[in-house]
Amino acid sequence: MDDLEFYEKSIQKIAESQRLDLINAATYLQNQLVNDPNIIMRLITIRRQLLTKEEVGTGLEYYIRAFFPQQTEEEQSTLVRISLEISDASRIFYQYLSFNEYHPSQPIFQHHPDLFGKLRRKSSGNPDLELLRLDAVAFDPPLNSPKYRTCKYKGSFLLTASYLNAMVPYFLIHKYGTEHLYIRLDPYCISKNEPPPLVEEEFVQPPNPHWIERLLIYPNQHEGSELFLPSYTIEEAAGDDWKYQQWFEYCRYGIRKLQVVATMKNEGSKKHFSMSLEELSEEEIEDGNLIGRMIHLDAIDSYDMPFEKVRLNHLDLAINVYRGNSIQERMNSTLTSGKRITDATYRTHLIRADNIMFSDLLEIAHIFFKSKTMVKEWIDYQFQFFAKGAENDS
Repeated sequence: MDDLEFYEKSIQKIAESQRLDLINAATYLQNQLVNDPNIIMRLITIRRQLLTKEEVGTGLEYYIRAFFPQQTEEEQSTLVRISLEISDASRIFYQYLSFNEYHPSQPIFQHHPDLFGKLRRKSSGNPDLELLRLDAVAFDPPLNSPKYRTCKYKGSFLLTASYLNAMVPYFLIHKYGTEHLYIRLDPYCISKNEPPPLVEEEFVQPPNPHWIERLLIYPNQHEGSELFLPSYTIEEAAGDDWKYQQWFEYCRYGIRKLQVVATMKNEGSKKHFSMSLEELSEEEIEDGNLIGRMIHLDAIDSYDMPFEKVRLNHLDLAINVYRGNSIQERMNSTLTSGKRITDATYRTHLIRADNIMFSDLLEIAHIFFKSKTMVKEWIDYQFQFFAKGAENDS
């Protein structure tokens, strides 16, 4: 095994041994310099040869190098880079691991075997291996805390899926209670100590939910729309608030497009309406991920029913992660065709709500999707489309 292979395998092995953020990774190396110095010094020797000027002298470095007071200045700089690479590898590894279907061998079920009996039951009676009953755990997200994740179960603290904006369950809990809600918990996160609260506020102003007169999609047909964020330069966006917001979403969040499709199908004597929306984002493209935030919903016998009276069979949120060739394949395909699109490399549901109103979709979309400009444009477009349909009927 050559030095580079040894280094990469060692970093990955450490990263997978436990969930390590940057501080924990630095602490781990600090301890191993005492307990197993030969391995760590070999890693330092290999990584030091690859150290660049850009990697030295950052503000972060001066904080992390304090973990290694006995090392030389060059060794400290190298250990900072090793700590960063371990924490990045650990974050990515446990992120993908969190998509695994629920299994009794996972930490939250090892600590609380009875929690496995709280899985959502499908209509077939089989367990849903992605979602747990929300009424089985204590989860009370505060207002305006989108990154709140902490749940409690019998003295243990658990975490919801990292991609779930807590304002979605907050909205649903306060409107419907928890009985028909199902949520995704990270099966590998459990602690006896409560995580520190995140100091973060986000003002959420929902749009007017009464925008569709009637569901006027004919059986066995579909309607779709696709919106793109333009890649403005900062100079092109200057002086225009709307363009600046689009530029900010494109550059800061890596958001690229929003795709929507709605279909109506005959199923025996009933008409089955379904709708899917997916926002595609390159926010994790440096990790090799294209992120898809998806909303899916359906309703039975809702054709030509006033929008405000349509009650959904269910609405769920899911996260799709596309990697490798799937990234370009997904970017080149569209939901609007009504045809099957590229499968995600990793996928899991985040939350499911049964028996809620169709009008709730707009507030949920506004909270869940990161692009506020595309959501607004989509609402405006759909409102005009259905308004024209209503005029033609009168």
